Amino acid sequence: MDPIRRSSSPNLRNPVAVIAFGGWNDACDVASTAAEFLVEAHHSPKPFAEIEPDSFYDFQQQRPTIDVRAGVTRKLEWPGISFIGIERPDDPRDLIIVTGQEPNFNWKTFSRAVVGVLNEEGVEEVILAGAYIGAVGHRDPVDLSGVGSDAVSVIRSGLASSSYKGPTGIVGVIQEACRESGIRSIAMWAATPPYLAGNPYPKAVLTIVEKIADIINMHIDTSELIAVDAEYTEKVDEAIENSGAEFEAYLEDLEGYDEPLLGSLLARPSDLSDESGQRLDPERTDALVDEIVRFLEGDSSA
Repeated sequence: MDPIRRSSSPNLRNPVAVIAFGGWNDACDVASTAAEFLVEAHHSPKPFAEIEPDSFYDFQQQRPTIDVRAGVTRKLEWPGISFIGIERPDDPRDLIIVTGQEPNFNWKTFSRAVVGVLNEEGVEEVILAGAYIGAVGHRDPVDLSGVGSDAVSVIRSGLASSSYKGPTGIVGVIQEACRESGIRSIAMWAATPPYLAGNPYPKAVLTIVEKIADIINMHIDTSELIAVDAEYTEKVDEAIENSGAEFEAYLEDLEGYDEPLLGSLLARPSDLSDESGQRLDPERTDALVDEIVRFLEGDSSA
C-alpha cells in the first residue's frame, strides 16, 4: 500500500524543501520549532500530503492525541509527517516544509517515500535542520555546522564543515535517500547548551531560520523571534544569577569542554569530557542543572 496520502496537487515553482523532525535529532525542539515558524510566517500554507503512520510508528511510544470537549470527541491526531506547500509569489522559488516526528520503524521505506514526494514536486534542493547538545553557553553565538550531499553544497551554504562517525537519526537517512535520488541536500546542525535540558532555545531557532533564508535567498521576517530570544536570554540569565557563583563557575568550566554530544538528547552536563577524558563533577553539575530547569519551568521553589 502506498504510504502517501495526498489531499491536493500544489502548483509550486521550482520549490526548495525544508525538512525537520522532532525527536532524537531535535535538541530543545530547535529544528521542529524552526519549521513551525516558517509555516506560521506565511499567510496561506497549504498541506498537500501526509504519510500514513501505521507502518512507521510505535503508538505506545508516540501515542495519538485526542481532543475532547464537553464530553464530545472533536479530533484525533496521529503522529506522522506532513508536507506543506508555501507559495512565494515575490520570489522565483516556492517552499515545501516537511515536518513531524521521527519514525520508529522502516526507515529506508519511510525515507524513500518522503523523497518520492519531493521528486514528484520537482524539488532539486533540500535543507534539513537538526540540533544536538554541545559544550556551549546560552550567551554564545549559535554554532552551526553543515553536512552536505557533496562538498560544493557545504561550501555554498557557508556552514562550517563537520566530521562525525557514529549513530545517526532520520535526518542522516533522509539525506542518503536524497543522494540516491540525485537531489542536492545540506543538513545544518545547531549546538544547544546542556543545562537547558530540553527547554526551548529560541536563539538557535532564530539562527537556523536566518540561515535557511540566506541559503535560499528569501526574506523572512524574524522580528518576532528576535524579541522572544531577547526575553528568553534574560530569563536564563536571571536563573543563573539566582543559582549563584557555582553555576557561573560551571559555565566557565564548560568553555573547556568542546566535544559535541551529537544527537544525544538525554545527555547531561556530567557526560561532557575534554580530550584528556576529565569529566565535569556529575553530582555538582546535575544538581545545578536541575535547579536551572525548575526555574525555567516556573517552579518557585527553585
